[in-house]
Amino acid sequence: MSVRAGTAPIPAEHPVVESRIVSVGSYLLAAGTTFFFIAFLFAFFYLRAVNSNGLWGGPKPGHHVSVPTVSGSVILACILASVALVRIGLAARGGGLLWPLGAGALLLGLGAVAVQCWQYTDLAFGTEEGGYASVYLGWTGFFTIFSFGALLWLEMILATARRTGASVRSDLASFSVFWSTLGAVEIGAFILLYAVK
Repeated sequence: MSVRAGTAPIPAEHPVVESRIVSVGSYLLAAGTTFFFIAFLFAFFYLRAVNSNGLWGGPKPGHHVSVPTVSGSVILACILASVALVRIGLAARGGGLLWPLGAGALLLGLGAVAVQCWQYTDLAFGTEEGGYASVYLGWTGFFTIFSFGALLWLEMILATARRTGASVRSDLASFSVFWSTLGAVEIGAFILLYAVK
């Protein structure tokens, strides 16, 4: 007798095995993300060092594009506060604070994404305005996409906790690995894109 696709039950993994799989996957995701953003780090230093025809900072030699530092600082503060709330939620005893702190982390992360999207509407330059502009838009654009994907992951963890009442501490710990990596990437981006330029 043949079994049609989609009708056979898929056995569930043992919770300990599933937790380990998610944990290892989060470390692999964090490592892959780190290597992805190292490309922008290399592009920043390489294009800045080469400075072809003096066009690193802008479309003409001596002309430099400027980015709004205030909104960049707000993005950094929101991301770091969100990372801190996730870490505090993991360190807290019992599950009572886990959901409120996770929800706060989610809102702060979404705030950072919203500020970054708003910042793009206020920029007076595009990718054709020199090496710095290209690196800035590429780095911050992909960071925003990665952050939004991570926040969807956090939302699913929080929804599962709210709906089932099950412990999601191991899932939140795995998420924290990736979210902390993105926090470190944002620190690097802020230092290079806003301070060093």
